[in-house]
Amino acid sequence: MEELSIELKNIEVSFQHKEVLSIEQLTAYQNDRIGVVGRNGQGKSTLLNVISGELEPNAGIINRQVEFNYYHQMEAVNEAEQVENLDAEIMGRLKVPTNKVETLSGGEETKFRLAQALSRYQMGLLMDEPTTHLDEQSTEFLVEELRYYYGTLIVVSHDRYFLDQLVTKIWEVDNGKVREYSGNYSDYTQQKEQEKIEQQREFEKVTKEKKRLEQAVEQKKLQAQKMSQVSEKQKKRAIRPDRLSSSKQKDTAQKNVQKTAKAMEKRMGQLKDSEAVQDSRPIQFPMSKELEIHNRFPIMGNDVELYGGDKLLLEKASFQFPLGKRIAITGENGAGKTTLLKHILKNEENITLSPKVVFCAYQQMAYKLTDSSTILDYLMKQTDFSENTVRAVLNNLGFSQLEITKPVDALSGGEATRISMALLFVKPSNVLILDEPTNFIDVQTIEALEEFLTSYQGTVIFTSHDRYFVERVADQIWEINNQTLTLS
Repeated sequence: MEELSIELKNIEVSFQHKEVLSIEQLTAYQNDRIGVVGRNGQGKSTLLNVISGELEPNAGIINRQVEFNYYHQMEAVNEAEQVENLDAEIMGRLKVPTNKVETLSGGEETKFRLAQALSRYQMGLLMDEPTTHLDEQSTEFLVEELRYYYGTLIVVSHDRYFLDQLVTKIWEVDNGKVREYSGNYSDYTQQKEQEKIEQQREFEKVTKEKKRLEQAVEQKKLQAQKMSQVSEKQKKRAIRPDRLSSSKQKDTAQKNVQKTAKAMEKRMGQLKDSEAVQDSRPIQFPMSKELEIHNRFPIMGNDVELYGGDKLLLEKASFQFPLGKRIAITGENGAGKTTLLKHILKNEENITLSPKVVFCAYQQMAYKLTDSSTILDYLMKQTDFSENTVRAVLNNLGFSQLEITKPVDALSGGEATRISMALLFVKPSNVLILDEPTNFIDVQTIEALEEFLTSYQGTVIFTSHDRYFVERVADQIWEINNQTLTLS
């Protein structure tokens, strides 16, 4: 029999009178591997906080049978934690440097905090976006380490590869409600697709039945109207006694027809509302004549050397990035990917750009939205595209028609990230530079970004540790390894 780790019953969590989480019942058992997915702001982190005990719900019962260790998405490194107290094998395999905490890079901090979490064993482990900033090798190590973890694992993640390799259940959080699906992320997407098919079938069935009933009601009403007209004519005539009963029968028949029509209308009202499946359509981003490039290789490098401080990152690297291709730059943390993007963007030494190159860049966390304009007005001020196209971009990024009237300076971090994504596609450009665009955004936004990049007619150069994103988007993959840049 499975041993219970935690059970949530009738949980209600509200912030400032807004319901954030509402759960009838949710259970996790020993050795469960559960992936938590959903759009930003739907309650995923709140759920982990309730399970860990860091947040007391407004109502409900929590039956917690094990203690949970908790890896937070964003947390300062605990400087009191001595390196010698951490698991040396984990530190080594994650390649965590032993220098002072304040000198660690973002990726190195993530690895250090993971080493802390994995060195302190508990029967339960909660993780909030553990693969953010991790390179491919570190993600593989984490997958293997967690695969053999003895206990209950509940992990929030937007990394589809990580979820596919590890989890056996999915908890989908949507508007504070949690639904459970069996299998990994790919299994979950297949089940969601089947739900869409069934929803569309139900919509078509209900629509067809409503149309049939509407036509039948209309026919019955016409029939009752004709019978009424005949009855009125007969009443005006001199009716003999033997025809009186016939007239009454017709009145009764007319009432029966009217009764049938009302019954049909009632049946129409009882049909449950059903919505058609709203699939996002690919958005076309037409390139203006002024931005068209005819150079086969608009971006080239010849004997490019890059340093990070005193450390040599790239030694005499030469490359030609072809027109209209989506080019991924991969490599371990600290290999020099971001440095190379900045070098190209600034057109620095030994970089040759076509004179017509117009860049638009996405740099993680490098935005500050202080404008008081609405989202729609903010984007319209920076584009030549039609309002319909801009609305379509926002819709694909998860903004409702009501939300696009919000002022941009009142947006949450996740919303602001999506707006900075939208800017990539509405500002005039022919080359996009994207540095780790999938960090901190939910899976739905990642998938929308994949569709956008596929429709974009210019050249795209990007870095990402999300291997599914790279596989789906990249036409070419270049790797930085041992100070060299090579085409895979």
